[in-house]
Amino acid sequence: MARAMVLLCSLLLLLGTTHGMGVNWGTQAAQNVDPSIVVQMLKDNNIKKVKLFDSDHWTVKFFAGSGIEVMLGIPNNQLRDLGDQDTAEDWVKQNVSKHIYDGGVDIKKTPKTTPCCRNLIKLAN
Repeated sequence: MARAMVLLCSLLLLLGTTHGMGVNWGTQAAQNVDPSIVVQMLKDNNIKKVKLFDSDHWTVKFFAGSGIEVMLGIPNNQLRDLGDQDTAEDWVKQNVSKHIYDGGVDIKKTPKTTPCCRNLIKLAN
């Protein structure tokens, strides 16, 4: 039995390898940390991905040229408004596009988000 457990644990360790680690970071806290300190801390710990819970320009701009991949969250209170095409285009322009340039912020985009959301909505109804 002990041999089986050792073998199982060894296999799980081999299967559990990852290609990187990321963190979630929000700015709603009792004590806010300056974004430049957060970026440096992530770099010092070899963290290559971060999910921001909002798209505050002051926060996002510190990730420009850092080599850290950024995923921007949309606050729940903005989701309904972003159902409108014009509002969504303006949000992307203000919160995503202006940060993407050579040497800018590496904001991860995926074409799979929309089909995924559609499927989840269909299944929920």
